[in-house]
Amino acid sequence: MSKRIFLVVQMLIAVAVLASTVPAQNSRAASSVSYRQRGDQWMGQGNSERAIEDYNLALVFDPNNADAYNNRGAARYDRGDYAGAVADYSLALRINPRSADALYNRGLARKAVGDLDGAIADFDQALALKPKLIGAFNNRGVARGAKRDFDGALADFNQAIKLNPHLAEAFNNRGNVRLAMRDFAEAIADYNRAIKLNPNYAAAYVNRGLARKNRDDFAGALADYNRAIVLNPDFLEAYLQRGLLNLSRGREAESRRDFDQCMNLNPDAKRLIDERVRKVEQK
Repeated sequence: MSKRIFLVVQMLIAVAVLASTVPAQNSRAASSVSYRQRGDQWMGQGNSERAIEDYNLALVFDPNNADAYNNRGAARYDRGDYAGAVADYSLALRINPRSADALYNRGLARKAVGDLDGAIADFDQALALKPKLIGAFNNRGVARGAKRDFDGALADFNQAIKLNPHLAEAFNNRGNVRLAMRDFAEAIADYNRAIKLNPNYAAAYVNRGLARKNRDDFAGALADYNRAIVLNPDFLEAYLQRGLLNLSRGREAESRRDFDQCMNLNPDAKRLIDERVRKVEQK
């Protein structure tokens, strides 16, 4: 659950094209709210670029509009500007230091730029303010797992699952930690649960395929990679893993086709392919 928390106050849902102007207001604060609301509408329509323009205007009229900073951070996050998102969430928190939502959002952005310690600190603070913030447990678990704090990660995923037993992402993430711990049977059990909850969860199929491959269940792994590709024909990791599996089984023509498809999806994938192939050849 990596979804940002989007702060909306009296948001008007746009049904058609948004108006090009904002009605004149009696105060700068009211004008700021109007621009922020229109920015929220643009975000609702998936237009983060126009949303940022309106959040900029909202902040011209009221530089202390914490919601505008938070929501501009969300728009920047959506555009892949994670550093910009961190900066905006930090500004929102300077105005409202006890905003659990802004702390959670900044944690997501910090995790995205690789600042795992900063992300964990933000999730810690968010949970101190909102002890049942499921996304903070789930994402702190991901950050802890990336730091190889497997016990801490498992504790976080267990808590996320306790709060929401239907959260497929938490089961998939817990499976990833168990896979890293080489507890393949338990990893597969977690992936099975994730897939049961979300039969279209392509990433869980790829991850289960990895666990099955490590147990020498090559047919099961191949079936999982195939299913992931059916669900998401542009899933580069699924083609890569299937190609590596075929290569390890001596099926060079099939592996070459999969690697070619990786290159079609992303020409920069060659370095990654070469690195993974070397590891297979060294075994």
